[in-house]
Amino acid sequence: MLEIDGVRLALADIAHVAAGGKRVTLSPSAVERMTASQRSARATALRRPVYGRSTGVGANRSVALEAAESVHGLNLLRSHAVDAGRVLGRETVRAMLLIRLSQLAAGSSGINPAVAEAVLNMLNSDALPEIREFGGIGTADLPALAGTALTLLGERKTMDGGQVPAPLSTWPTEDALPFISSSALTIAQAVLAHQKLTTLLDNLTSLSALSFVAMSGNPEALSPAVARAADSPAITEMAGVLRRLIQGSGEPARIQDPYCLRTLPQVLGSVAEELDALGVLLERLVVAGHENPLVFGSADDGSSDVAHHGLFQMTSLARRVDALQLAIGSACATNLRRISLLCDPAYTGLHRFLAADDAGQSGVMMLEYVAAAAAGQVRANAQPVSLQTVVLSLGAEEDASFASVATSRLDSTAKAFATVVGVELVCASRALRMQGRRPEEFASSQFQRAFDAGLSLPADVQDRDLRADLEAAVRMAMLPGFGN
Repeated sequence: MLEIDGVRLALADIAHVAAGGKRVTLSPSAVERMTASQRSARATALRRPVYGRSTGVGANRSVALEAAESVHGLNLLRSHAVDAGRVLGRETVRAMLLIRLSQLAAGSSGINPAVAEAVLNMLNSDALPEIREFGGIGTADLPALAGTALTLLGERKTMDGGQVPAPLSTWPTEDALPFISSSALTIAQAVLAHQKLTTLLDNLTSLSALSFVAMSGNPEALSPAVARAADSPAITEMAGVLRRLIQGSGEPARIQDPYCLRTLPQVLGSVAEELDALGVLLERLVVAGHENPLVFGSADDGSSDVAHHGLFQMTSLARRVDALQLAIGSACATNLRRISLLCDPAYTGLHRFLAADDAGQSGVMMLEYVAAAAAGQVRANAQPVSLQTVVLSLGAEEDASFASVATSRLDSTAKAFATVVGVELVCASRALRMQGRRPEEFASSQFQRAFDAGLSLPADVQDRDLRADLEAAVRMAMLPGFGN
C-alpha cells in the first residue's frame, strides 16, 4: 500500500502504481491539509474576487458569477472535457490519477477533500476514465481532468464501458477549476518515459561495454586521467563505470578508436546528466500545488488568501524534455556506428555481418536497417517543442509551452530507443559468442549479467528470421539489469 502525503512521491512508485502493482491511500495529514486549504479558500472568496470561483475563466475572467449560479462548475467541466485522437493506455491514466491525487494532497487548491477521496477510489477500483491524446498544450491538462470529473459524476463511461463505484452526485463551482487546473497527464507521461529511459541507459551502458570488448577497444579513453579532465561530473562518473565494466577485456587492437568507442563517456554521460535533471524536476512537480489560483494562509488566524499566477505553464518541463531528447538523438548516432562496425571483419575478426561464412550469407545485415529506422524516429522526436507557442481564448492566454507534446514524444523515443539498444545487444553478444569469449573472463558482475543476457538469445548464426531474436533483446533492454 502506497500512502500519499502530498510531500514526497518517488518516481519509481508512480511507475509501480501505473503498472497496477500497488493500491493507494491518503495520509491523515494530507486530508487535514486539504481541509484547511478548503476553509482558507472559502474565507478568501468572502473578501475578494477569486478566479474560477466568483468569476468565469479564460477570456471570461472579468465576468462575475452570481452566488446563485450553482451549475457553473458543472458547465465548466462539461465544456472543458472535449479531447480527441487515440485513447491513452491504462498505465498512463493511472499515473495521471496518482499524480493529481498527490498534487491535491499538497493542499494548495482549496478543493473539498471528498474529491480527492473519489479519485482515490477510482484509482484503486481501476475504474479509469477514457482519456485521449489531444487537448492539453502545456498549460494544464484541462480536457483530461474535466473528462475525469465527468466520469466521477457518472456522466461519462469508464474506459471499460462501465461506471465508477459510488459516483459523485454533484460538483460545486468552488471545486471545478481547482480540480482541472493541473498538468498531471503531461507530468505522468514524462515520469513513465523517464523511468523507462533510466532502465534503458543502465542497460545500454553495460551493452556498450560488450561492444567495446567485442571490438577490442582501447581503455585509455576511460582512464582516470581522462576522467578527471572531463567537463562534467556525469562524464567523469560514466568513464569510471565503463572502466570497471571492461576489466579483463584484453589488449586493445588500435592506438585510437573510432568515436563511437572513444567518446562513450561523453555520449552516455550526457544522457545520464539530462535524465538526472529531468528526474529532479519531476520529483518537484508530482507534489507541487500549482493550481491557479494558489491558496495559502489560514482561515483560523485571518491570513487566508489566494495568488493568481502562471506556474501551470510547464516551460521548464518542456525545456528539460527537449534537452533529454537531443542527448538521446545524439547518442543514437554512436549506437548506429557501433552496430555497423560490429558487422565489419576489420573490427571483430569475424565474417561480414557476423554471418556463418563468407559465401554470401547476410547475417545481421538487416538489423542495421531496423536500428536506423528506429533512430530516425528518435531524431525526429528531438526537434525542440519548447520553441512553439500559440495565442488562445480571445488573446487572454498568449503563450503555451507544449510540454504535453514533448512528453508524448518522449514515450515514443523510449520505445524506438529500446529497438536500437536491442539491435546492438543482438550484434554485440553474437560477436562475443563467435569469438569464443565467456562471461567468467570478466571481473564485473554487471558485465557478466549483460553477457549472460546476450547468450540467452539463439546461438544459430545461419541466415534465418531474426524477428524473435530482436523482440527478445528489446524486452531484455527494458528490464532493470537485463532482467537480473
